[in-house]
Amino acid sequence: MTHSMPPRVMIHAGQELAENLVLTALAIFADIHMPQTPELVQELNATQQLQRILQQPDRSWLELVESLDNHLPRLSGNLGQVARDFGLNAADFFLLSLCGVVESHHQAALLIGLLQQPQQPRPELHLISAVCRTLFRQEYTPVDLYQHVLLKNGFLQLEGDEPLPLRRLKMAPQLWQLLNGKTMQWSGCRPVAVPKTTLLPPELLQSSEQLALLLAQKRIAAVVLRGEQQNCLLLAGRLAQNLGLQAVVIDAGVYRDRQLGLLARYGHWLPILKPQLGPGERLTLPEALLDLPVVVILGRDGSVDAAGSAELTVSALAHPQRQDLWQTLLPGFDSAAIAETAQLSAPAMVAIAEQAQLRAIQNRETLQDKHVLQARFSQSADQLRLLAQPVERRVDADMLILPDALNQQLQHLNLRCRRRESMSRGLGPTFDPAENLGVRALFIGESGTGKTLAASYLASSLSAPLYRVDLAAVMNKYIGETEKNLSLMLDQAADHDVVLLLDEADALFGKRSDGGEVSERFANMLTNFLLTRIEHHPGIIILTSNSQARIDKAFMRRLDAVLEFPLPDIEQRRRLWLSHFGARGPDHEFVQLLAQHCELPGGYIRNTVLNAAVVNEDKLGKAAVLQALAWEYQKLGRQLPPQLDRFRRA
Repeated sequence: MTHSMPPRVMIHAGQELAENLVLTALAIFADIHMPQTPELVQELNATQQLQRILQQPDRSWLELVESLDNHLPRLSGNLGQVARDFGLNAADFFLLSLCGVVESHHQAALLIGLLQQPQQPRPELHLISAVCRTLFRQEYTPVDLYQHVLLKNGFLQLEGDEPLPLRRLKMAPQLWQLLNGKTMQWSGCRPVAVPKTTLLPPELLQSSEQLALLLAQKRIAAVVLRGEQQNCLLLAGRLAQNLGLQAVVIDAGVYRDRQLGLLARYGHWLPILKPQLGPGERLTLPEALLDLPVVVILGRDGSVDAAGSAELTVSALAHPQRQDLWQTLLPGFDSAAIAETAQLSAPAMVAIAEQAQLRAIQNRETLQDKHVLQARFSQSADQLRLLAQPVERRVDADMLILPDALNQQLQHLNLRCRRRESMSRGLGPTFDPAENLGVRALFIGESGTGKTLAASYLASSLSAPLYRVDLAAVMNKYIGETEKNLSLMLDQAADHDVVLLLDEADALFGKRSDGGEVSERFANMLTNFLLTRIEHHPGIIILTSNSQARIDKAFMRRLDAVLEFPLPDIEQRRRLWLSHFGARGPDHEFVQLLAQHCELPGGYIRNTVLNAAVVNEDKLGKAAVLQALAWEYQKLGRQLPPQLDRFRRA
């Protein structure tokens, strides 16, 4: 004779079972112990609903409890999974359900108010002990409950500082909702939306499948992703899809939450951690997540202290893929230049395209390069503005007045920046195709000789945002914070593929001392860190200095180009004066005299013209120009050339 298995309790019955178990048990207990039975108790102390849910008709309360013990290992949904994971019996399941139902069902709160102090609607340990002993034949003392597996594992929390019997148990309402298979929101936890279209290189998609298999087989416990943040999130989302999980970003403030592991396990999450680590810093995985698959997204610095982890650098889309995506995002727009020069992630490209189109519509213009550049500035501003200042001036080639040899060097540097991704293609085996293709250039020259203007021209020709680094903001007096600030700045610059301008580079890359003093050793360590980071930076960095002799030779060999900006000669000074005067300048004979006798770089010429323009609203008078010029000479501690002094009274 064969015996049929007891019917399986369906998943939709989990919450219904928990609610009816709690309400019926509390009503029966109240009926036993209260001298006068309130109407609410009379309504709820019947067991018919439990009999229906458990499919056990005409059974007594104790028979239903025995039936529940038998059903729990086969209960579907998260509540059933918790029962199996922790070997819960009927009394344990009641305890779990009691603390959850009181947060979601007003009748449960009313019954608890009848059985203990009305001002305490959450169950106290003495009440739970009495119910478990009376109705479930389970001798749980308050001390037993204090050490219960549900408290140890974070499902329940103990409230109050009264004697133990009078302290209360509680459960987070969101956790109860999750255990009942419903969506929930938890502070500091943000689900990641994974786009339907493929926005990652094919090789990364293949890697995600392999990593997902290793995680599923528990051969690794964590995946560490490095690279552009949005790209890393895309890959993490694809990993979660391959595992049948929901990708959820966990903020650093939640790492110590004991319930984090429960949320991840029963919410079917793939936790994604995004700590901001500086050089030499290590992340220890949250204890609650140690037995779960985890993804950690890092910048170029920092590491993870985890046994059994795999690390992957997440690359951007290749040029052909970027070109195809730009054509899809901006149909009818000539996107060949930005596809070649801007190594951006697909999410960044989508955001830039949307914002550029919106700007064009707002200005009632057809989409132009300037709209795309404005959108790129907007996308990169949030983090970089904390450490650098945007230089939004557009500089065309005709605005540069440089010696022919220097101009040729600058155009070559421009071409190298434009072709940095493809220039090594087809070269010999000595060139590593995976080598960093960033560009590092040093502009040397006295103040005002056009170094910043040339950097602006370079960024403008590439349609790339230019940010000037304020070293005073980056250099922090606390040891360790400077490297972290610089690391964050370089990561952000790489993510948005902006051009970085490091002014007065000799302040950081000057010749190092022998390190006799603590401050000198720290400065040397900082220089070594920056040398390494800049050498491996995938973007474009321009450094400026007044003198090449001040730059450490160890850094000079890491540069791809060194451009020296000399003081302008007579002809270049004449062109500079004319370029600044425009239509408001004095006669050409006077301009020729200025060029001949004023050996000043372009920066001082600019200041002179601006100060003269304050006095004359139309044509600039010679006296106003010479007065402004005299002030510039005064800055230098010099006198106005005597050949020009006679014009001051003209």
